[in-house]
Amino acid sequence: MNSAQGGMVTADNRREKGEKDEKNGEANTYEECTRIGELLADEALRIVADAPVQEDPVLYCSSRIVHFPIENPIMKYILSKTPLKSQAVSPTQDTISTRINLLDIGTAQVLTIPGEALPNVGYYVKRHMHTSQPFLFGLTNDAFGYMMTKVDFMSFKRYDYISRTTLGEMTAEIYIDQALKLVGESPASEK
Repeated sequence: MNSAQGGMVTADNRREKGEKDEKNGEANTYEECTRIGELLADEALRIVADAPVQEDPVLYCSSRIVHFPIENPIMKYILSKTPLKSQAVSPTQDTISTRINLLDIGTAQVLTIPGEALPNVGYYVKRHMHTSQPFLFGLTNDAFGYMMTKVDFMSFKRYDYISRTTLGEMTAEIYIDQALKLVGESPASEK
């Protein structure tokens, strides 16, 4: 799992000038995709090779409804015009609700994200989870664009697109607060 965090970049597939299959300095071939995928799979297998099997792991499931303000006019427009007409959008179209989940599976802990959390959001949450095996499952339950901290929102040109495709500058702040409350209520937090 790559945690489906937003703001991550694809693999570095740049080639030296003059190498075969070069297009704008990148190797854009099926073979290159296969090479990168196999490299990733091999590394994942190497990492878990000596991991102990957990016999009969304890399972704990929890969730909570979270309400996010819809501050972004673009997202407000999209949500008002969608043929899906989500009941999660408030009648005033100022907030939207979703569910976030927490799973404790043996010694691992999983939090869901209803969008794409930028790396700093994901790493902050993972650092405060009560496990050495934290997982974030992004784009889970809903896909409300990017989640960025309020200090990153509309802060610099590189984040223009991300700022336009988020519910608003408080989305990540609210997510972090609610996700860490779920973590704090988990039996794993008592260990």
